[in-house]
Amino acid sequence: MLSVMTVEIVSLSNKLTTGGTAVCKGILEFSNYSKDGETKTSLSYEGYGAAAVSLMNAGVYSNGIAIGYVDIVDRTPVFKINSFIHTGLPIVVAEEEFVMTTLG
Repeated sequence: MLSVMTVEIVSLSNKLTTGGTAVCKGILEFSNYSKDGETKTSLSYEGYGAAAVSLMNAGVYSNGIAIGYVDIVDRTPVFKINSFIHTGLPIVVAEEEFVMTTLG
């Protein structure tokens, strides 16, 4: 069954096969929402060819839309990515110290 998920790439490793096909593997995170709030779930992934190139170009900690299916490999679920659309890097808000001053 085909699945479409908004994900964050947590880890990424890539290589070329002997035939020259790009392969990308790693861990991704996606969020579930319930009455108890947001829950993040980690899942292994694999991408080949154009999907692997898209993942490599996006890089670690990037967000995107992953299109693919879940396969069971050695009793472990692996999300096989057929296509990845990079939507950007996560927004990180750094804490800053603000000083109030008066004008005049």
